[in-house]
Amino acid sequence: METKYVQKVIPHVSTKEYKRAKPADVKKTLLKIFNGKWQGKVVYNKHIGIPIRFVSGRKTIYGEALYWKKMPVIEVLGILMEYATYNNFGKRKDSDPKKLIGYYNFKAYVYIDDKKECVRLAVRAMSDGTFYYSFEVNTKK
Repeated sequence: METKYVQKVIPHVSTKEYKRAKPADVKKTLLKIFNGKWQGKVVYNKHIGIPIRFVSGRKTIYGEALYWKKMPVIEVLGILMEYATYNNFGKRKDSDPKKLIGYYNFKAYVYIDDKKECVRLAVRAMSDGTFYYSFEVNTKK
């Protein structure tokens, strides 16, 4: 019988620093963090073993909704991708690029301000064999 995979590392982050700063400054800081820590790096997911490539934080930070819970998660993004639990595979949409095969969907847990939160991670599977990330934090109250 196969043992069920469980996330072994649950990082802790805080929103305190981000709440004091101006939104424009926060975005610049987050992009610096992403570029310094994750850009160009490849992380291997422990659950299914795929190599996940971090290319650009610009879309995450400037192109998508950015809210308090999501901001500090960028600091530990690679750790979450490494230890995330595989959930399911999503088919590509008609509006997606032809090179996109589909999405590997993961979930991971992180303590944000000492409260355990679920983070949904999507990894784009491309026809050339590469995998790229994106993510969302649960916004339900």
